[in-house]
Amino acid sequence: MAFSLPVRIATPPSLILDPIFSLLYEDNEASLTHFITNKSPLPLGGVINDPAVMDYLLSREPGPKVEYKNLRPALAVLRPFLSVSLYGKKLMAFYKQLLQLQGRWAIAAAEMVTFDVYVKFYITLFIDHSDKKLADHVFKVVPGAAYSIATYTAGSREQFNLMVKAEKERLIKNTRAAAAKLFDFKVSKDFFQQHGKLVAAIEHSEKKLKDCREKTIRRKREAAHRRAAMVAAAQERNEAALHRQMGMSGLTAHVPHVEDSVVDWTEEITKECFSSKEKPVSA
Repeated sequence: MAFSLPVRIATPPSLILDPIFSLLYEDNEASLTHFITNKSPLPLGGVINDPAVMDYLLSREPGPKVEYKNLRPALAVLRPFLSVSLYGKKLMAFYKQLLQLQGRWAIAAAEMVTFDVYVKFYITLFIDHSDKKLADHVFKVVPGAAYSIATYTAGSREQFNLMVKAEKERLIKNTRAAAAKLFDFKVSKDFFQQHGKLVAAIEHSEKKLKDCREKTIRRKREAAHRRAAMVAAAQERNEAALHRQMGMSGLTAHVPHVEDSVVDWTEEITKECFSSKEKPVSA
């Protein structure tokens, strides 16, 4: 007979193994110094601007996975195309709402995990003194940390938990509310419909771009052919003019086709400038 027992998440033997602590504090002298000196959570602005932290949080985003890295460039490229149609404007507004919900959840989650790891850090380092690996790490990274911790008088665990209880509950409530809104939006029927429209718009745009690229290539090829024809014509005219150089024609032997060319040119000039119909004698 098998018993189904609830899964228990094992507590890491040391806080330095906590992924959020590793991202925010590990080997980070500035963050650890801020904690030792101010005994407060890290500023939220620095946390949400840390790509490593945000990538970790976004990997745990509720609901179906959305490729935001592909979505933002796609919307930026499609903006001129979508802005000229009514359904395109609705599509852009829809995905703008998605990005807003995702951003609100990400900020709420970042604030919650930052405060949560701060609470754990404070209790472990200043109250319980139960994590030797954590203490050794702090002492190694922050000069003078051992003295600051030893001379600081903290209250009891119960007093500290009571002090942070309201803030912790507020952050959990905000994060859960933001997560619920984001999840409901991503699993809604409208989301899948709009996503299908976006895929169709991307395909249509790619087809238009392909046509434009092919037209550009064709125009460049035609322009190159025209330039080549003009160069060939100019070269032919230059060669004809070279054959008609008269300065040394009486002293230098020429091949028959050059002689004929000189005669033809002489006849043309004679007809234009003189009324005589006599043919000039070849050199």
